Amino acid sequence: RLASERYRYSVEAGMPQGEVWRYMQARYPALFSLVVFFGILAGLLAHWLQKRSSAPTHELQRALGANEFIPYFQPVVRGDTRQWAGCEVLMRWRHPKEGLVRPDLFIPLAEDSGLIVPMTRALLRQTAAQLAPHAARFSPGFHIGVNITARHCQDMALVQDCQEFLAAFPPGQVTLVLELTERELIEPTETTRRLFEALHQLGVMIAIDDFGTGHSSLGYLRNFNVDYLKIDQSFVAMIGADALSRHILDSIIELSVKLDLGIVAEGVETAQQCEYLVAQGVDFLQGYLFGRPLPCDEFIKSLGIVE
Repeated sequence: RLASERYRYSVEAGMPQGEVWRYMQARYPALFSLVVFFGILAGLLAHWLQKRSSAPTHELQRALGANEFIPYFQPVVRGDTRQWAGCEVLMRWRHPKEGLVRPDLFIPLAEDSGLIVPMTRALLRQTAAQLAPHAARFSPGFHIGVNITARHCQDMALVQDCQEFLAAFPPGQVTLVLELTERELIEPTETTRRLFEALHQLGVMIAIDDFGTGHSSLGYLRNFNVDYLKIDQSFVAMIGADALSRHILDSIIELSVKLDLGIVAEGVETAQQCEYLVAQGVDFLQGYLFGRPLPCDEFIKSLGIVE
């Protein structure tokens, strides 16, 4: 609508409200069809992208309900005697079509989606059900290590999970070790303080996994009452090959001695690495030199061979 400033005269043009699309369809049928086509195409593309982004999470939820996440066990041996002192429980995905899926392909997604908490709870229950019948064959205090992340430290539910796990074994027969991974930073809050206090009261031990590679490792030592350090395999692999990595390794070992912490070396694959670590006073060793991750049946058979 245009009105004259000098005369009582105005011009109005257009069409009633809601008639624009009908006008375009009548006057410009080709353009109208093109606009509608691209509108529908954009809607279908948005719907497909939304389904694609949520599909992996739905697949993890389906697999969790189908009990497709299973425990594998890798032995941990004493540095002085080479006898089995425990094991680390590693999560594997036994997919009905793809077979055994590597953990690096699904663990980060599980952590981002929050599904890592119920997945770990299911892993603890499976581990207890599979190992408890053979507990008499373990030496007293047999260590069983399980990875946890920042998601597990947001409430006290982890305490109940650990109580149920330990209740499946005779008192003192196993020691549960929770290994703090550093893919997500664990904030030192009042909840985490109460959580770690309650876990220690249960007799659960805390280890820092892959120590020396995460920016938060030293912060964890200051803020949390930990019991073990696990040396990352990247430092172990450099024994005899890289002087700088060896100096870092020696410093970590020296730090653990000064703080009165146990120490576990991961990724031990050669006799040279084993001998060097034992000479430095490392308490526990873990790696392919002593055994690969195995399903429960094979793990128990290997335990019998070692005994």
